[in-house]
Amino acid sequence: MRASLGLGLLGAAGFFGVLAVVVPTYVLESLAVAPDDYYSVTRLRAVDATALDRSSGKKLTGVTVDAVSSLRGDANAATADLVVWDNFTTVQTADGAVTLSYTDRRVAFDKRTGTIVNCCGAYVGDTIGVEQSGLAFKWPFFAERKDYPFFDTVTSQALPMRYRGQEQVAGLAVYRYEQTVGTRRLGEVPGGRLPAAMLGLPGRGDVKAFVHASVERRYWVEPVTGTPVKIEERQRQTVNTADGVPRLVALDADFRSPPEDVDARADQIRASVALLKAARGPAPWVLAALAALSLVAGLVAIRSRRPVIQS
Repeated sequence: MRASLGLGLLGAAGFFGVLAVVVPTYVLESLAVAPDDYYSVTRLRAVDATALDRSSGKKLTGVTVDAVSSLRGDANAATADLVVWDNFTTVQTADGAVTLSYTDRRVAFDKRTGTIVNCCGAYVGDTIGVEQSGLAFKWPFFAERKDYPFFDTVTSQALPMRYRGQEQVAGLAVYRYEQTVGTRRLGEVPGGRLPAAMLGLPGRGDVKAFVHASVERRYWVEPVTGTPVKIEERQRQTVNTADGVPRLVALDADFRSPPEDVDARADQIRASVALLKAARGPAPWVLAALAALSLVAGLVAIRSRRPVIQS
């Protein structure tokens, strides 16, 4: 009986020993990667915003504006190390009556670190082959308390997303990062010119006009999965004349993730957070300890067998 028990414990020791190596490796390899076929829709809402309906030239004040952004993974373009995601963002009044802007973007990035890789037909808006860099849509798995370069589509360059501390959001420990994009000239308005009267200038002719913009971003990121759980963006856009003087407010909006969306996103990743934490933390040690205890107990059981004495 003791021999059977000892052999069983030795078998269990081997089993737990294998699990101590295989389980965390398998979990991290299978879960700590961005999916090839990812799909999500993120909504940011700005209340009491000011915007310009560029199709009619009408200024909208005190309106609610939604920025709806969808992400869709192109599984056919993915590789062993990279994923390719397409992003489509529409900014419109909450009732859907007026579309203020539409942008699209394609990004390839490392499925573990989130770092952009320039390939696979990447583009930003109408510009194909633009050199994107830094992070795009997510942080690395097991993100650190440090600054990260984050690609800004306003300036088409990677600017620091600075670590500002740890907080609690929807029951999750998150890191807060902030990025400030100073006022930049983006380019000419569609068509290059606007009526002088529309810009508050004398005369009936058209004048050259340019769009200037600034952005302040705050991202609350769950660090284990690298997932942004909550986002705030303060966007300011003006129409300036060639002398650089702002003549018209094109957009003045403080976008925020709605609370119900924050809760939903947190619930989506909660199980993955717990599993990845266990795989990288206590799980291998617990399994290794069980292997060691089973080994010792098995050896003791076998060695403590008493020989049968025949008379």
